Parts: sequence; C-alpha cells; structure tokens
Amino acid sequence: PWRISPDEYQELSRRIGSWATVTPHPFTLPSRRTLSRYLEGYFRGFHAHMPMLHTATLTATELGPELILSLAAVGALYRFEHAKGVELYRVAKALINWRLDQLHEETISRLTNTSPGYAGFALVPGDSQHDRPSPILSHGHQGIRLLQGLLVLMAITSWGEKALVRDALSMASQVATLVREFGISNAEDSSTRETSWEDWIISEERRRTLFVAYVQFGLQCTAFNVPPMILNQEVRLNLPASAAEWEAQTSVEWSSIHNNAPWPPRPFQETLEQLLSGAPVHHEGSISAFGNYALIHGLFLQIFYARNALGPSVDSRGSLSEEFIKKMEAALRAWQESWEATHESTLDPSSPKGPLGFNSTALLRLVYIRLNAHTGPFRQLFTRDPVIIARGFTDGKITVCNRSPHLDRAILQCIHALSIPVRVGIAFVARTLTLNWSFQHALSNLECAFLLTRWLRGLAFAVETSGLADLRPDEQKLLNMVVTLVHETELADSLDGAQDHASRIRKLAASVARLWAETFKGFQVFEIVYVVGQSLSIVADTLERE
Repeated sequence: PWRISPDEYQELSRRIGSWATVTPHPFTLPSRRTLSRYLEGYFRGFHAHMPMLHTATLTATELGPELILSLAAVGALYRFEHAKGVELYRVAKALINWRLDQLHEETISRLTNTSPGYAGFALVPGDSQHDRPSPILSHGHQGIRLLQGLLVLMAITSWGEKALVRDALSMASQVATLVREFGISNAEDSSTRETSWEDWIISEERRRTLFVAYVQFGLQCTAFNVPPMILNQEVRLNLPASAAEWEAQTSVEWSSIHNNAPWPPRPFQETLEQLLSGAPVHHEGSISAFGNYALIHGLFLQIFYARNALGPSVDSRGSLSEEFIKKMEAALRAWQESWEATHESTLDPSSPKGPLGFNSTALLRLVYIRLNAHTGPFRQLFTRDPVIIARGFTDGKITVCNRSPHLDRAILQCIHALSIPVRVGIAFVARTLTLNWSFQHALSNLECAFLLTRWLRGLAFAVETSGLADLRPDEQKLLNMVVTLVHETELADSLDGAQDHASRIRKLAASVARLWAETFKGFQVFEIVYVVGQSLSIVADTLERE
C-alpha cells in the first residue's frame, strides 16, 4: 500500500498544488520515493496498532491527499525524520480542517437563504435542515478518509512533542462530532451478513475507524486524566471482525472465512455488560484481538467513571467500594478468559499475530492498578516534565489501598509486566522497543513501576517494624517472584550487602525502578515514551540514594 506510481504521484502533486492558498507556506511535496518511504514507515510501524485501513485493497488515489499526508507524517516519525513529520502534520491538518470547514459552510450557507419554521415562517416542503443528511455523510467513503486522517494526526499530537498536545485535545472534540455523525450510536443488525467482499470492507472499515476513535479517547483519558469524548453508553457497534477475516487478500479467501464463521457479530454494549456481570463471553465464540482491546478500554472507563463519582477533590481519600472492586475483578477474570481463548492473543512483542493482543495486556495492568491506586490526577504526563512526573512517585499524594488480596492481584500484574522485558532481555528491549512496543506499554509500565516500588517500600517499613512474620504468605510469594526476576538481570548483585531484610527490600524497589528505566534507553518515536523513561531514571536515582 505504500507504493505510489508516477501517475498517482503526479495527480497527488497536482491536487495539493491547487490548494496552495490553504497549505502553510512554504511547502514542497516530498519526492515520490521519499513519500513512499514515509508511507512504508507508517504501515510497517504504526498501522497494526490502529488497524482501520484495509491494506489489501488500498490505492493512493482512493486514500486521498489528506489521508496520504497524515499517514506520511507518522511514517516520517518512524523513519526518525521528525522535522519533516511535523511539517507534513501541519499541511495535513490544514487541508483536513479546510475540507471540513467547506462541508460545514454548505450547511451554514443554507441558513442564510431561509428562515426557520420554529420562528414562525412557513417552510418549503422537504427544505428542513433535519431532512438533509450530515454534509460529511453525503461524501460517502471520502468522509471516512477525512476522519481517519484526523485520527492519525490525533495520535501524533497526543504522544508527540508537548507543543502539539493542545492540538490533540482540540482534535478530540472534532473527532467526537464526526464519529457521532458516522453513527457510533447506531445499533447494527447482528443477524445480517454483507453479500460481497467490497460491501463488507466498507462496513468493517467504518466500524474499525469508529472503534479506533473510541480507544484513542480512552488513551487520552488514561494519559491526561481528561473525560473521554465518547461514553461507553454511546458505542452501539458490533465488535470488529477477526484479523484473519480483515487481512484476507482475496474475495475467495475472505468468503471462506466469513461464511464459515459459526457465530454472528457481537454487539459491544451487550458484551461489555456481560463482562461486568462476571459472565464468560468466549463460550459463544472467540472475540477478535481488536474486540478484546475495545472491551478492556470499556472496563478501564468504568473505573474512571467510578473514581470521579467519589468526590470533586483530587485529594479525596475515598476508596472504591469493596462491592465495586469485586465486580470489576470478576469482569477482568472474564476478560482474561476471553483474551486467552483468542487465537490472535500473544505476549510476544514481535509476534506475527500483531500487537493488539499484547497492547491489551498493557491496559489490563492499568485497570488493575487503577482499581487499587488513584494515580490518574497525579501523574502529570501533560507537563512532559520528568521531574514533576517522578515526584508523583514519592510525594505521597497518590492514594493506594491497604495491603490486601485485591492489591496482591494488582501487584501480580505489575510483576508480569516486568517479567516480559526480563525474559526478552532488558538491553534488547531498549534497542527494539520502538519497533515492536506501543506507547501504551510506556503508560502502563510507568504505573506498574509506581505501584510495585510503592508496595515494596511499604513491605520494607512493615518488616522493619514487625519483622518478616508481618507479611502474609501471598505477599512473601510475590516478594520472592520479584527477587527472582532481579536475579535474572545484571542488577542481581545490587541486592547483596544489605544489612537486614528491610534494607534488602528497599534495594529491591530501587532495582525494579532501574530495570524499567533501562528498557527506555533507546531511540524513541514519540516524546511521551522518552519522557516516561527519563522519569523512571529519576525515580531510580532517588530510590538508590535512599
């Protein structure tokens, strides 16, 4: 999909040249080979994390100039040509906003030619604004292309340089309006099946695009503690189809998979409700990796809503109710069973099955952590300042629930998160993280590092006060698991020389922070990943001095 023919490039250049008054000056379209390199960067680096484009049938002409430039902007980042990526971002943003303004102007101009019926004027039959479809819907699939372009740009700005984050939150409002116009709240008939591959592609691409918007809002909520622009109650789509069906290269291959599917598509809302009741959802047929990914976002947002219902103050010491925590833990167990039943799920960062199953586990860790710690308002990722972010680890403002089996389960998830880079190799992960790991793992690992080091320091205090006998058997097992992990790394010697058990546990906390910091030592595509690494390095330095 990243190959552009000379004729396609010439047409693209002509169209962009005709919009010279719209694009920021000066702008020269990259050469055909350079543009192809950037598009390859997108499809090899980022596409699988937001699989909303049907690569088997894509052509440059069908994508349109706005989306091509948006994809190229991300691709330039993945080729470590950041200045060019930002330039392409500016042009793509200008073109998309201009196109959307044109569509909006069509509606506004009609209002200048007639007076509304509600003001007492007679309406011309069939001339009501309510009788007309949204302007963007009247442009068919090209409207979806504009939305996809905005979503790609929203990803650049959310996780890129601090100066662009403001654009990300502004775009979120635009995207929310568009996804509502495209029918994210329109229930789909699960009993009908598209009759042709072409019709199915259009339908599935729209569905996936709307779900990408939904999870992007969830990720902004996760990182910046802002309310999601689309609520769970608004999403009435069916869950995305399996990767095998989506990635079929021919209509014959697709028909073989599609017609042999034993179960109809699953509605998102009904499946999420089923999870929240603690009931298994995989017995009726496995859910796609993208479907599981959307559902774990839904569970995360349930906790966000519950946290914010506790009170208006971010310093509120209120905890989630025991009943709610048990309900969410049952939902998470049901979700994990669904994840395990999905063929596309994997814990291998470089698996050919794609990254969505692996990315889902990052959200799973976050959900467990947010059940037990009110981290959201205190991480300060919006500042992009490692010193401020690191301070959240040590200033005591974050409320963490008392030692309990609930906290044990969250700690176990943190240990699982650390075990993956330890198993693969810390140095290897540091050098390949950009290629195989999503920024979502940086968001998750930051909170895992916080909770695990906070828990270890709490254990050290308990042992110092009351001895090892104060630890419950499950806590001792978890502690031994962390010790075993550290012994598998180059920091094994760091635990030697401790004068007592409490000192050894404190050294263990510092080692854990250092290990996570080391995984971010390589070159990064997105600034937020670099900032997380710098923050963890400061935390490790602080804990080592203690």
